[in-house]
Amino acid sequence: MRRYRINAGSPTRTDYGIGLVAGLQAFLETAPLASPFEQLTDDLHEAYTARSARRKPLVKARAVLRFANFRIDQTIRMLHSAVQIADGGRKGSLTADLFPDGLTPVVEPDNAGQIKPTEDLLGRLTRSRLAGIAALREEWVSRIEGDLASLREAADAHRAANTASLDAFRIEIALRNEHARQVNRLMGLVRAAFPNDKAIQDVIFPESESEPAAAEDDDEDDAPPTGPPAAVSA
Repeated sequence: MRRYRINAGSPTRTDYGIGLVAGLQAFLETAPLASPFEQLTDDLHEAYTARSARRKPLVKARAVLRFANFRIDQTIRMLHSAVQIADGGRKGSLTADLFPDGLTPVVEPDNAGQIKPTEDLLGRLTRSRLAGIAALREEWVSRIEGDLASLREAADAHRAANTASLDAFRIEIALRNEHARQVNRLMGLVRAAFPNDKAIQDVIFPESESEPAAAEDDDEDDAPPTGPPAAVSA
């Protein structure tokens, strides 16, 4: 009797399940076992389809966030240059006031991590009372606020899409695990139904076709810092 590999994706498990249902239905002794397992296989397929449908919005949200991050980085870099020009082409009091640790710590964070440094910079820009700050504030506050609003919106959309994708994947993983458990259970029941007939035992359980590389799952590359539950690595 054959089973799929332990790290098989949902398409492999679903295909195997369809074949196993047909095998169970082929014999009177095992036909009653087919219906519940067919429903489980259908449920797994639906969970895979639901999770796959959430992949495109997640990838699009990730791209929007990347460009929002890029735009605000560019705005901050231009502000830094403008501040240095206001300081006479060097690091002077304005540059030290607005960028006390230099430019890098402000623009280095990625994606949602860029929000807090930008908020801090905006706070320094609005609170500063140094000579020459008024002109800088008038030109740059609204630009930074606009880019920051876009970044927050993109980060929120990405977070929501990521959460939806991970939630769907957790449901799918639970069904994958139950599917594998039921395959093992059915193997025991088939052995009991045909204790001395290995040929029938073997023909009921289909070969597990290898998935093309393109069909393999790649579901954890956008996991949050805490990561998905351990079962997701299956």
